[in-house]
Amino acid sequence: MENKFYLGIDVSKKKLDCSIFVDNININQFPHFTVTNDKEGYKNMLDTLKAMGYNPKETLFGLEFCGCYSDDLEQFFTKKKLSYTMLPTNVLKNYPRGTRDKNDKLDSAKLADYICRYDGTEAYKLRKLPPENLQKLKKLKSWRKYLVLQRTDWLNRLQECNSKEEEHICERYIKSLTKDIEKVEQEQLDIISEDEAIYTTYCHLRTIPGIGHVNAVNVIVITQNFIAFGTARQLARYIGVAPSSHTSGTSVHWRSRPSWHCDLQAKADLTRAARNAVVNDPEMRIFYERKMGGKVNKQNKDRDKERKALNAVMFKQVQRMFAIGKQARDWKPLNTLAPAMPVQLSDRKSVV
Repeated sequence: MENKFYLGIDVSKKKLDCSIFVDNININQFPHFTVTNDKEGYKNMLDTLKAMGYNPKETLFGLEFCGCYSDDLEQFFTKKKLSYTMLPTNVLKNYPRGTRDKNDKLDSAKLADYICRYDGTEAYKLRKLPPENLQKLKKLKSWRKYLVLQRTDWLNRLQECNSKEEEHICERYIKSLTKDIEKVEQEQLDIISEDEAIYTTYCHLRTIPGIGHVNAVNVIVITQNFIAFGTARQLARYIGVAPSSHTSGTSVHWRSRPSWHCDLQAKADLTRAARNAVVNDPEMRIFYERKMGGKVNKQNKDRDKERKALNAVMFKQVQRMFAIGKQARDWKPLNTLAPAMPVQLSDRKSVV
């Protein structure tokens, strides 16, 4: 069904600011209303649209990526089979229409104006939630990240303890958090084992040197089991390891560098995997040393060169994962006399 109406939604923790696109009037005068950010508010939003003469089934809803605040709203749209799209946060920042003012009402009006003017173009795509098992994996991934940060905080406190009593308290919390992290990882493995396609991808990814449980789950969630990205470079850009150029005219020539607008946690996890691969994978170690300009020791280590070389290793790891995920096969080293060992779900030696 073609879109006849366009509703922009500015999402916050407790409320939704909604604006409807109307042609030939100023963007500040778009019809606007506010509802609560809960199931009752979502129903009120549809009721308000109907009362104003707009059919929700013929309406395209547009909102920004805003983390967990929009999860329930996405579930509601999917259940009601309504069309919606998620826009990057830089759309409103760089959108030229309207005033320079910044408020929730104006942001929702800009979203409505944007999705109307660029409807049918490549500027955005309709959003579709991933399967339920991948949604569960994503939530567990976020929960594990929170627990790891908490454990790191207590590990840092342990280094500053001045008494045995303080040490015992820190150690007790660290032990408890470690058990919680292991439980989350086991829940992830249970979900993975229930889906044959995800299970197969997971086992293939684990055959890559340096790629453990954490990075395998990360890339499965991010790529929706390798259907959300068309190329390895797109995935590398998302994680933040693909260099981007910045030039303009004859005076602006910045050196290519990865963008900071990326999944920083996935990048941090991949950094640990890259260091692991450099130590344990002969092929990757040779690649790293070539990027460094020869064998590396503490005396000849150049920090800037090391950072670039490690980023190159991370990019190569992304290429390996993408190829293995797309081709549904185990990784094999260039030296085929040493084939990769098959990985079982019970193999928990490497969690990177």
